[in-house]
Amino acid sequence: MTDKYIIKLITNLNRNPNFKDCIKVGIGKNVELAHIWDNDGSSNSHIPNTYFLIKEKNKYVGAVLDMFNDLHWVILPKHRKNGHLSLALNQVILPHILEEMPRVEQKITIKHSELGEINYQNSLRVALRVGFKQIDEENLVFEYKTLNEEDYQLDYQYKGLTEEAFSKTLNELQLLAKKINIIGSKIQLGYGKEIEEYTNLAINERVDNIANLKHIFKDIKNDFEN
Repeated sequence: MTDKYIIKLITNLNRNPNFKDCIKVGIGKNVELAHIWDNDGSSNSHIPNTYFLIKEKNKYVGAVLDMFNDLHWVILPKHRKNGHLSLALNQVILPHILEEMPRVEQKITIKHSELGEINYQNSLRVALRVGFKQIDEENLVFEYKTLNEEDYQLDYQYKGLTEEAFSKTLNELQLLAKKINIIGSKIQLGYGKEIEEYTNLAINERVDNIANLKHIFKDIKNDFEN
């Protein structure tokens, strides 16, 4: 993902913060955790990218793309050198990654060849300031033991869904299961081949697994409310 793409995403979020392919929740001071789906037609566009969105006065000023083995951060040019990224990393993003996700360290790569001298030095300066340690010229790591709980400003703002929204979500799940079955029938009756000839799980069994997620979702809802 390029800086240009992420800047465009931030700009679009400021114009329309609640577009349908973005699901987000506040997790700390001026930081939201977001799942965002790309509409680029790629083979993995059904899988969301995970972003940490950084705000100031209800406007998005930057974003950190979580790529598991790397973080790609971008701050809008006019908001740079104001400490937004360092504070977000120290207070919210790194504590969340290392406390709430299955990681004991966070690696990042900062490539001089891609960033140029100025941007390389700026990114390196931020990384070192928040506690990343250099492995070599391009690779750095932040270890769990580097966290300082006194810096944490985690504040998870999970609000659940209204009864109407939850029911609508379950209905969408059932429609999705039906749609997958329809697609399976088109392939089967179009080519005269059963999916079981190519995999050990029939299309109906796969669809049942999806449809039965409604029971798990109901359990999640009940646990949240109780």
